[in-house]
Amino acid sequence: MTSGEEVVIGNSERRYSDKEFAVILRRAFELQERPSGVGTGEGLTLGEIQAIAREVGLDPALVERAASVLPTAGEGRAARVFGGPDAYQLEYSASGEVPKEDFAKLVDAIRRATGHQGEATEVLGSLEWKTVGQVSQVHVTVSRREGRTHVRVIADRGGAAFLTYFVSTFGWLVGMGISGAVLEPSTAPAVIALVAAAVGGAFVTARTLWKTTTSRFRSQLSNLMGGLTRAVDESLGDS
Repeated sequence: MTSGEEVVIGNSERRYSDKEFAVILRRAFELQERPSGVGTGEGLTLGEIQAIAREVGLDPALVERAASVLPTAGEGRAARVFGGPDAYQLEYSASGEVPKEDFAKLVDAIRRATGHQGEATEVLGSLEWKTVGQVSQVHVTVSRREGRTHVRVIADRGGAAFLTYFVSTFGWLVGMGISGAVLEPSTAPAVIALVAAAVGGAFVTARTLWKTTTSRFRSQLSNLMGGLTRAVDESLGDS
């Protein structure tokens, strides 16, 4: 499907929907409680959200940090054509190093957000968690270095993309075969028209399904990053 397009947080020109705007402000209010660092149709830019937050007494820097829980929409040509990207990357950084004894709490936060047990390991002082047996793969890393805690979430939906388009195409090809047997086209133009209809129908169906599941997956990633960063901030606040 797509060419493994990576979607990275932090584009100041990105426009946020009203729903995402609410999520960012809610997260920023949570961060405001730890000052130590621990709607329009077209949406709003991060700068516009920061300006609004400043008017209600929120630190614009905290708004930018809160925006890190939201995966950006795919802006590449392939993502626009096929209905969404097949790869995401989200990053978050906080002052202070999470104690190793709190890794279990972070794993619990990940599992609650994903609804998946997954596999957690400790590698060179960092926490690693990944999905197991899932079509869409998610890998989480929580590392500690130079007095900071870094959270990184990488998601690969290449397998899900392939299945979505393959199953849709297969279904339409079967339908084309049945239609061909019934209609028995006798001319080349008729056969070409039948094939073109099947291909076009398969693409539209697959794109619709992919766009729907992409929206749902983005929401899941936001929940994951939000829950994990809250757990990190709570750990740093207690340490």
